[in-house]
Amino acid sequence: MDITTVLKRYSYIKDSDIDKFKLALEEEDFETSLKLIYSFMSSLKEVIFNNQTSQAWENIYHKRHIAIGIPSMYGTYREPKFEALGLTFRLENVATRLMEKVVEQINLNYISAKTLKDIYVILDYFKEGLELDGITNQSLNSNLLMLKYSLRSQSLSFDQYINIFQFLAEDVKRTIIKYFLKSYEIPLRIVIPQLFDKDNKLSSDDEVKLVNSMSETFYRDVISEAFLVQPLDNFITKILESLREMADNLQPAMIKEVMSYNSDLVIARLGKPNPQVDNQVFLGSKAYHLKNLRLAGFPIPPGFVLTTEVFRKHKAIFEHPELRNEMYQLIRKHLAKVEKAAKKEFGNPDNPLLLSVRSGTAISMPGAMDTLLNVGMNDEITKSLSKKPGFEWSAWDSYRRLLQSWGMAFGLTRDEFDSVIESFKVKYKVDQKTEFSPKAMREIAMAYKQTINDTGIEFEEDVFNQLIITTNLVFDSWASDRAKVYREHLEVADEWGTAVVIQQMIFGNMHHKSGTGVIFTQDPTTGEQGVSLYGDYTFRSQGEDIVSGLVKPSPVSAHQNSSDKNTSLQEICPQIYNRLYELAIQLTEDLGYNHQEIEFTFESDKPEDLYILQIRDQDMASPKSVVAFKGSTEKMKLVGRGIGVGGGAMNGVVAFDENDILKLQKSHPKHDIILVRPDTVPDDIGMIFDTNGLLTGKGGATSHAAVTAVRLGRTAVVNCSSLQVFEDEGYCTLNNTTFISGDLISIDGHLGNVYKGNYPIESRQEYAEFKF
Repeated sequence: MDITTVLKRYSYIKDSDIDKFKLALEEEDFETSLKLIYSFMSSLKEVIFNNQTSQAWENIYHKRHIAIGIPSMYGTYREPKFEALGLTFRLENVATRLMEKVVEQINLNYISAKTLKDIYVILDYFKEGLELDGITNQSLNSNLLMLKYSLRSQSLSFDQYINIFQFLAEDVKRTIIKYFLKSYEIPLRIVIPQLFDKDNKLSSDDEVKLVNSMSETFYRDVISEAFLVQPLDNFITKILESLREMADNLQPAMIKEVMSYNSDLVIARLGKPNPQVDNQVFLGSKAYHLKNLRLAGFPIPPGFVLTTEVFRKHKAIFEHPELRNEMYQLIRKHLAKVEKAAKKEFGNPDNPLLLSVRSGTAISMPGAMDTLLNVGMNDEITKSLSKKPGFEWSAWDSYRRLLQSWGMAFGLTRDEFDSVIESFKVKYKVDQKTEFSPKAMREIAMAYKQTINDTGIEFEEDVFNQLIITTNLVFDSWASDRAKVYREHLEVADEWGTAVVIQQMIFGNMHHKSGTGVIFTQDPTTGEQGVSLYGDYTFRSQGEDIVSGLVKPSPVSAHQNSSDKNTSLQEICPQIYNRLYELAIQLTEDLGYNHQEIEFTFESDKPEDLYILQIRDQDMASPKSVVAFKGSTEKMKLVGRGIGVGGGAMNGVVAFDENDILKLQKSHPKHDIILVRPDTVPDDIGMIFDTNGLLTGKGGATSHAAVTAVRLGRTAVVNCSSLQVFEDEGYCTLNNTTFISGDLISIDGHLGNVYKGNYPIESRQEYAEFKF
């Protein structure tokens, strides 16, 4: 019977408290439920031990059985103390079950400082329950206090904690002896022979054996039925087993790592507040702001974060089997929450949930870390997904992207995959990948997989193992060469580490009205106050395409300088544009953010299919003076135009790769070096640090490399469509003008112009503009 129904039959306990108890049970808040049960038992105890005489009431009926004339009676007997005692026994059973639930919530297969704190709380519950039943032990209380105060110090050794629990185990034994063994010892010696040897036929030795045998059975039954005694004994025994197991099998350094581990700090949902980790130190900058926006109602894909604590405790987590298994369980638990929100199932070919796995550092490092998209795909899932309307092409494109990022994470180069897709462009006579048929895209994806297999790289088909591996790859990318270069130049401490953000994948590559892009909430070319969207986007692409600088983007706003008319997002997808504008207003005016750089993706041209992938502060630095070319530009040889994203006029020499940079630094020490690249991929960040200017054929103002160039104060021109770079041959062309390494070149980071040769420049003072 429902215990709350039973409780409401009596007047001992307030209905409001019973309702609180019922709610706590429904929410599976077992600790609150246990505390309430204890408060009920305490109230009943006052009734039972009240010195005042209670008033009994009975309604008894007597009758004689008609058939055989046996007298019988029935009816009701009510007496407050008697009823309180009976109800107490019922509540003890409930409290025992609740205590079992509370104990189940902590993992006793390993012991950490956090586990010890949880253990102390539970032991205190045991102590309170035993005292309600009249069982006290001052030695037990003293050793509990020893445990409590030991947790405030970081200086106690592991062996000292083993000693404390040995003391507690001894206290439980003494409690059992005092309240159970000694209490019944003498009566049992008298009663057992009277019951089982009435004729005194047993010898003295046999009688002793009988008493001992029957007493043992009796003691076992009494202790097992005693309130909380056996659960307490089992609890402390399990703790001691775990402590000794660790002492026997782990090195001191690993024990130290495990002891300082706190499972409450390693994972956090984006959609639920968690005061312990809701800060940039644990979540990283990306996830921290995504979480704030999701909680504020912004369209953020559901997901969760493996915090920087996982990075710091990575060795312990993945080398200790219990910690590793617990981590996997936590990931599965949070994955289930994402599945529920997305209404998809990870690994289900009929309705697959795909995931993005991205880094998230406390200090923004655009493009320095690895990202893996479309995690959760294999041959079977991709084939099934490709049969769904709208996914015929995008399923194989997504699989191709996963395979490429997997291969590159294990050491393959982008060029190896580019050569594969270029061969298919020749085969099918197409210029852009969006022109491939679904059948051709499937061939390309399988060719990518063959490229991986041919190099001995194993692609993980089990999607959960795939998720674990990709997560580890992102953590490991903190130690990549480009991340080290980034930290070295920006003087970012190695100890910060990274979080990993795992979210539902949004398909910006689904069809011709889906896409991805990046916007600045304030136009950096004008600096005018208020929200004025400026940025890049491209159709049928995924989140990394724009920021990695691998595509030629189109302008977001119609007012942006562009030779192509009617190509802006504002004109083609006005509802998406308007929604972006609304979100920018909310961010900067309602939530009080500075002007932001926003990465977004959309699955259709409907506003409800727009999602925000990331935000970061827009770099609003504004120099008081600019460098410009002196004299008339008509006398300068203009060879190309792109988008100026940083700096003013710059004279320099051409470099295509790291070798060129090293040679030119020695042969042309007084010249600025301008890095010329076909596109701006994250791997180029190290070269951007070592050069003074940047010129690219693809990529927009919002690509990671361009943003990094601006952040470092480099002069940059991007998206110069007439630029063709032949890196292996060591030259490039701009409208039939050829440049080789070391040739003189000039760029204008304001106008976006590119010139052959070097020209006089001057610094011009301008009115300083105050910007927020």
